Amino acid sequence: MSLTNNLRLMMAATAIVLVSGAALAADLDESRTRIANMFPGVTEDNIQPSPIDGILEVRVGSNVAYVSVDGRYLIQGSIFDLSNDRNLTEARRSLARVEAIDDLGEDQMVIFSSEPYQHTVTVFTDVECGYCRKLHRQMDEYNNLGIRIRYLFFPRGGPGTSGWEKAERVWCAPDRKAALTKAKKDIPLEDIDCGTTPVAKEYALGREFGIRGTPAIVTERGDMIGGYLPPDELLEYIVKANEAAAAE
Repeated sequence: MSLTNNLRLMMAATAIVLVSGAALAADLDESRTRIANMFPGVTEDNIQPSPIDGILEVRVGSNVAYVSVDGRYLIQGSIFDLSNDRNLTEARRSLARVEAIDDLGEDQMVIFSSEPYQHTVTVFTDVECGYCRKLHRQMDEYNNLGIRIRYLFFPRGGPGTSGWEKAERVWCAPDRKAALTKAKKDIPLEDIDCGTTPVAKEYALGREFGIRGTPAIVTERGDMIGGYLPPDELLEYIVKANEAAAAE
């Protein structure tokens, strides 16, 4: 076969691939539009291809589910890659947690840190929680290990409880770090009206994350640790998780 004929065949094959790719993209856009219209609060930006052909990922906040491209089947659960025993869905949830916390902004947090620091964790805390108080008593140890702690409020009893009221008083205090320490020691705080506080928004975010108890720790990678860890164990967890992620 001549070189010219070879080139013609290659160009024809390339054209078929390009047309097929365009068709697939059009089908994907159509599926995203159809599925977005099926679920209130879901936009096309919330819908992306999943690791499995014919299945789309639907993500709202930190919630991840899957829908068939025809919009007929909804799948709730995790996708595992058996080649490396990796939970792909949890990895997506972790990313969603990081993005949601970043969207909230550090100006809505009470932060304890020493300089320099190597790691940052975000802790959903209830000022009346025993293990939250234990964690706070060890703040210097966490900071000395290079762990920066960012607090978000999660009064477990919800609105109208004493824990909620104390959280709002902490936020309205002139020195929030000192006020939080006092609140965790049951030292009464002055009732100051500073307008809208971030307590409700942070509580809602914790509920979205599926938090039921405190402390709930979210690592810098978005991993969720459901409970208290001593300073050395928390550092070990972070380091091992980061090393495992780097090895993937």
